[in-house]
Amino acid sequence: MKNYKPLLVLFLVGILSISLATTAIGQDGVIEKVKETGVLTVGCREAARPFAYVNEDGDMVGFSQDLAFLLGAKLEERVGREVKIKQVPFAGASRVPIVAQGTIDIEMGSSTHTAPRDDVLDFSLPYFLSETVFMVRAGEGIDSLDDLDGKIVGSMRATTNLKALQEIVDKGEIDPRNVVVVETHARGFQSLQTKKIDAYFTDTSLLTGIRAEAKNPEDYKIVTESIHAEPYGWMMRENDSDWRDFVNNFLIWTLKTDCSAELDTLSELGILEECEEPNFTIFDAVYDKWMGPNTATPIPRTEGFNHLLKNMQFTDIEEVWPTKD
Repeated sequence: MKNYKPLLVLFLVGILSISLATTAIGQDGVIEKVKETGVLTVGCREAARPFAYVNEDGDMVGFSQDLAFLLGAKLEERVGREVKIKQVPFAGASRVPIVAQGTIDIEMGSSTHTAPRDDVLDFSLPYFLSETVFMVRAGEGIDSLDDLDGKIVGSMRATTNLKALQEIVDKGEIDPRNVVVVETHARGFQSLQTKKIDAYFTDTSLLTGIRAEAKNPEDYKIVTESIHAEPYGWMMRENDSDWRDFVNNFLIWTLKTDCSAELDTLSELGILEECEEPNFTIFDAVYDKWMGPNTATPIPRTEGFNHLLKNMQFTDIEEVWPTKD
């Protein structure tokens, strides 16, 4: 697997430069809108477990949704009124236009920060680092990319995963019989189940969730040979610097703040058990609730991911936030 650590430092420097830039906008920003309406509209993925998905009771839940709840709680301190979170479910392919058009105030799902998306949107600092890998049916002798020659591979439309897959095919790194494009991850997994494809490519984290939800998880295997790094960020409408800065400061606050500072709020999210761990921050607790070792989707934090999170923490955040940036 490739070492992306040097690239992570450059990526972080670049996104911090964007975050700290001052830009003018020709309309009221999200913070002013929320101050007037008391509503924060959050875009949610319907099938991106463990980040955002609809559970058995029909509720929108996940890692990003818990953080959306906490974001709303801190936004109340900024605007001086109660803030209601309005969840708007969306399909992955529609995420960019609904953010760019202002249909939602922020997308909190599992979106990779890319240059083309950054041309029309703003991203938060990265809150997760995944990689594009693939899942196969167990016991069929596919253990690496080299084993995909002559096979049928697939990925989801309008994703960085599909782009990365097509790039390695174009470069001749693999020589599959066909590349199948599906509209949803559910369709992709169904294609794998019914043997319409031999390998399905997407983020490690999403494949972990898909496999966990399968009737017989042991029938499927995730091959962890990476073809692309996937830094996740929350997407916002472009050129609303006050809102972007608030969101970035919120993320940094979760990384620096001990669980004990927000026990009442965390109790509402069912996270007090995680907070019993020593020196656990709010981010640690939410992460372990959804991706810790005792969950259905255990995703260990890599050295590169922890390095990235550590470099996003600033000593003066408590003094200037959330009442002002």
